[in-house]
Amino acid sequence: MRFAVGVLLCLNAGAVSLALADSPPPAPAPNTAAPAAAAPAAGPATSSPAATPPPAAKGSEAPAAAAIDPIEKHFRAEGYKVEMHNGEKLFCRREEELGSRLGHANHCSTLEQLKVLEQESKEQVEKVQRTQKNPSGG
Repeated sequence: MRFAVGVLLCLNAGAVSLALADSPPPAPAPNTAAPAAAAPAAGPATSSPAATPPPAAKGSEAPAAAAIDPIEKHFRAEGYKVEMHNGEKLFCRREEELGSRLGHANHCSTLEQLKVLEQESKEQVEKVQRTQKNPSGG
Protein backbone atom coordinates (compact mmCIF):
# COMPACT_ATOMS: atom_id res chain seq x y z
CA MET A 1 0.00 0.00 0.00
CA ARG A 2 2.80 2.39 0.91
CA PHE A 3 4.57 1.54 -2.30
CA ALA A 4 1.48 2.35 -4.39
CA VAL A 5 1.06 5.69 -2.61
CA GLY A 6 4.73 6.52 -3.19
CA VAL A 7 4.49 5.69 -6.89
CA LEU A 8 1.34 7.78 -7.29
CA LEU A 9 2.98 10.73 -5.51
CA CYS A 10 6.00 10.54 -7.80
CA LEU A 11 3.83 10.38 -10.92
CA ASN A 12 1.75 13.34 -9.75
CA ALA A 13 4.88 15.36 -8.94
CA GLY A 14 6.19 14.72 -12.45
CA ALA A 15 2.90 15.71 -14.05
CA VAL A 16 2.67 18.90 -12.01
CA SER A 17 6.25 19.88 -12.82
CA LEU A 18 5.58 19.38 -16.54
CA ALA A 19 2.40 21.43 -16.33
CA LEU A 20 4.13 24.29 -14.54
CA ALA A 21 7.27 24.26 -16.69
CA ASP A 22 7.84 27.20 -19.02
CA SER A 23 7.37 26.48 -22.66
CA PRO A 24 10.48 26.86 -24.82
CA PRO A 25 10.90 30.23 -26.57
CA PRO A 26 9.52 30.31 -30.10
CA ALA A 27 12.01 29.77 -32.88
CA PRO A 28 12.94 32.92 -34.79
CA ALA A 29 11.17 33.20 -38.12
CA PRO A 30 13.50 32.77 -41.09
CA ASN A 31 14.06 35.97 -42.99
CA THR A 32 13.57 34.88 -46.61
CA ALA A 33 13.44 38.37 -48.13
CA ALA A 34 16.91 39.48 -47.01
CA PRO A 35 18.94 36.57 -48.50
CA ALA A 36 17.06 36.76 -51.79
CA ALA A 37 17.85 40.48 -52.11
CA ALA A 38 21.47 40.01 -51.03
CA ALA A 39 22.24 37.11 -53.40
CA PRO A 40 21.95 39.10 -56.68
CA ALA A 41 23.98 41.94 -55.19
CA ALA A 42 26.77 39.51 -54.24
CA GLY A 43 27.23 38.44 -57.85
CA PRO A 44 30.04 35.96 -58.47
CA ALA A 45 31.50 36.31 -54.96
CA THR A 46 32.02 32.95 -53.23
CA SER A 47 30.83 34.08 -49.81
CA SER A 48 27.31 35.38 -49.37
CA PRO A 49 25.74 36.70 -46.18
CA ALA A 50 23.14 33.93 -46.29
CA ALA A 51 25.83 31.21 -46.34
CA THR A 52 27.56 32.31 -43.16
CA PRO A 53 25.86 31.88 -39.79
CA PRO A 54 25.26 34.93 -37.62
CA PRO A 55 28.23 35.95 -35.45
CA ALA A 56 26.52 34.97 -32.17
CA ALA A 57 25.82 31.41 -33.35
CA LYS A 58 29.23 31.07 -34.97
CA GLY A 59 31.08 32.16 -31.83
CA SER A 60 29.13 29.89 -29.48
CA GLU A 61 29.23 26.68 -31.54
CA ALA A 62 32.62 26.72 -33.24
CA PRO A 63 34.88 26.64 -30.16
CA ALA A 64 32.84 23.88 -28.53
CA ALA A 65 32.94 21.72 -31.65
CA ALA A 66 36.63 22.36 -32.30
CA ALA A 67 37.61 21.68 -28.67
CA ILE A 68 36.42 18.04 -28.75
CA ASP A 69 38.88 15.68 -30.39
CA PRO A 70 37.25 12.88 -32.45
CA ILE A 71 39.04 10.25 -30.35
CA GLU A 72 37.86 11.99 -27.17
CA LYS A 73 34.34 12.02 -28.57
CA HIS A 74 34.63 8.28 -29.29
CA PHE A 75 35.54 7.47 -25.68
CA ARG A 76 32.79 9.72 -24.34
CA ALA A 77 30.32 7.78 -26.47
CA GLU A 78 31.61 4.58 -24.84
CA GLY A 79 30.61 5.92 -21.43
CA TYR A 80 33.78 7.62 -20.22
CA LYS A 81 33.61 10.97 -18.45
CA VAL A 82 36.45 13.48 -18.42
CA GLU A 83 37.85 14.24 -14.98
CA MET A 84 40.86 16.20 -13.83
CA HIS A 85 43.10 14.51 -11.23
CA ASN A 86 46.20 16.42 -10.09
CA GLY A 87 46.17 18.51 -13.25
CA GLU A 88 45.98 15.44 -15.50
CA LYS A 89 43.05 14.79 -17.82
CA LEU A 90 41.65 11.33 -17.17
CA PHE A 91 38.76 9.41 -18.68
CA CYS A 92 36.78 7.58 -16.02
CA ARG A 93 34.02 5.01 -16.28
CA ARG A 94 31.95 3.46 -13.53
CA GLU A 95 31.68 -0.31 -13.83
CA GLU A 96 29.46 -2.56 -11.77
CA GLU A 97 31.09 -5.47 -9.96
CA LEU A 98 29.83 -8.90 -10.92
CA GLY A 99 27.89 -10.69 -8.22
CA SER A 100 27.13 -7.56 -6.24
CA ARG A 101 24.12 -5.31 -6.45
CA LEU A 102 25.77 -2.49 -4.57
CA GLY A 103 29.41 -2.73 -5.61
CA HIS A 104 30.95 -0.62 -8.32
CA ALA A 105 34.39 0.60 -9.24
CA ASN A 106 35.63 3.66 -11.09
CA HIS A 107 38.25 2.92 -13.72
CA CYS A 108 40.28 5.92 -14.87
CA SER A 109 42.88 6.06 -17.64
CA THR A 110 44.62 8.63 -19.77
CA LEU A 111 43.73 9.04 -23.43
CA GLU A 112 46.95 7.30 -24.51
CA GLN A 113 46.29 4.33 -22.21
CA LEU A 114 42.80 3.95 -23.62
CA LYS A 115 44.11 4.07 -27.19
CA VAL A 116 46.64 1.32 -26.44
CA LEU A 117 44.03 -0.79 -24.64
CA GLU A 118 41.59 -0.46 -27.54
CA GLN A 119 44.29 -1.37 -30.09
CA GLU A 120 45.32 -4.44 -28.07
CA SER A 121 41.69 -5.52 -27.81
CA LYS A 122 41.22 -5.22 -31.57
CA GLU A 123 44.37 -7.25 -32.20
CA GLN A 124 43.22 -9.94 -29.76
CA VAL A 125 39.81 -10.20 -31.48
CA GLU A 126 41.48 -10.47 -34.90
CA LYS A 127 43.81 -13.19 -33.58
CA VAL A 128 40.89 -15.22 -32.24
CA GLN A 129 38.98 -14.79 -35.51
CA ARG A 130 42.00 -15.95 -37.52
CA THR A 131 42.42 -19.08 -35.38
CA GLN A 132 38.71 -19.91 -35.71
CA LYS A 133 38.87 -19.67 -39.51
CA ASN A 134 42.00 -21.82 -39.66
CA PRO A 135 42.03 -24.17 -36.63
CA SER A 136 45.06 -26.12 -37.92
CA GLY A 137 47.26 -23.06 -37.28
CA GLY A 138 49.00 -23.11 -40.61
